[in-house]
Amino acid sequence: MEPKVATWTRPFLHELLEEIPKNVESLIDIGCGRGIVGAMTRIYRMPKRLVGIDIFQDYIDFCKKYTIYDELHRMDLRKTPLPFEDKEFCVATCIETIEHLPKKSGEKLLDELHRIAGTVIVSTPSSFFKQPDSHTSVNPFQEHVSKWTVEDFRKRGYDVKGVGSIALHKLAFPAHKLTCRFPHLHQFLLAKTKSR
Repeated sequence: MEPKVATWTRPFLHELLEEIPKNVESLIDIGCGRGIVGAMTRIYRMPKRLVGIDIFQDYIDFCKKYTIYDELHRMDLRKTPLPFEDKEFCVATCIETIEHLPKKSGEKLLDELHRIAGTVIVSTPSSFFKQPDSHTSVNPFQEHVSKWTVEDFRKRGYDVKGVGSIALHKLAFPAHKLTCRFPHLHQFLLAKTKSR
């Protein structure tokens, strides 16, 4: 019998893919999970080097089984620095991961991502919510422990847009034209910065 593993598909994958340059040579996927971002990048961007990092061993095993990444590393992202050289990667993605870290650890991780990659792409829910027990019982690292705002990213030099549905009082409905003007109204924030 297959072990139960919490998983989902992000509703903004097409928008994320648009942010990854077509000619990207190397990408590191921080908090890679079951490799959704890695698989999408492999298929549509064909980088020469694709690296995945996660703390949850079941996710590492899954990605190894399907050879999604060229390299996989099991790491606790609360512990920095990361074992990579300055600007070793063209792009670092950190998709639906930073909210699982305490705020100070998340800030240190963002500093590290800027050090190791030319472009950094981060997504996070736009509002804080507790993960269902069904998620955290399968993966204890799945708990949300911090909230990130548009201002948190803008003060670090990111461009921020809202992605996913508009979320008002726990109701969600599709809307695409408000992403730039009111990113905090969307279910998720998608933040991107380029090398300075």
